[in-house]
Amino acid sequence: MSQDNIENFYGAPEWLMGLLFLGLMAVACETGYRLGLRSKAAEKTRALVPTIAASILAILGLLLAFTMSMSVSRYEARRLLVLEEADAIFAAYLRMQALPAPESTELQELLRQYAANRLRVSQAALDFQKLRQGKEEDARLEGELWSRAATLARKEPQSVPAGVLMESLNKVFDLENDRWIGFVAHVPQGVIYVNALLGLVAALMVGYDFGLAGHRHPLSEALLIVAITIVMVVIVELDRPYSGVIRVSQQPLIYLQRRLAAPGR
Repeated sequence: MSQDNIENFYGAPEWLMGLLFLGLMAVACETGYRLGLRSKAAEKTRALVPTIAASILAILGLLLAFTMSMSVSRYEARRLLVLEEADAIFAAYLRMQALPAPESTELQELLRQYAANRLRVSQAALDFQKLRQGKEEDARLEGELWSRAATLARKEPQSVPAGVLMESLNKVFDLENDRWIGFVAHVPQGVIYVNALLGLVAALMVGYDFGLAGHRHPLSEALLIVAITIVMVVIVELDRPYSGVIRVSQQPLIYLQRRLAAPGR
């Protein structure tokens, strides 16, 4: 998914999307009820409507479960990547201690700056201006770290610590890229739209069934549309865990900041 698409679809607050969908569900249910009241369908046709409505609800349930599974798996992957990145940065920091001075001190200071910037990027949520600036700073610091480590490795080609450090930095940079991919990779918008469309059709059919019967049960209708809306909102919340109520904890990176704090600071 491109950044423009993220801004268009995921830039709106979850509560606003939830209220909009809830309103559409209520309208669909009411429309179905009124159509049912006016319907002049034959008795045999009327008998098929509850079966059709139940079938649509079953399909909707399966689709929602499938989409929820996708969102949860992506959420878990993002959460684990935060921990892996923090561990990789700290491992690189420890390996820098084996290097000779002053390279060791300079590289550690650069890595502190890099870790601090990674936390800022992670907390930028959907502020795309901050994200762009953070990504540019990441690239600058990565280039500086790699350049200095490569210079040291060329100066001492037999140095085991220098070779191990470059391997550690490579892992750190790979995880940064993995986290960015995890940020921009969402449940396809088409799947979200199909869920929403099928939910509206289900609400329409339930209302239509009540209309054919000539009476309605408002509590049942309300519980149905609220339940479907809640599931849809939770799916979106899990799929955009850098804003809203359900968030990926950045605690591993926060704890990392404390561990990397320079003596005397």
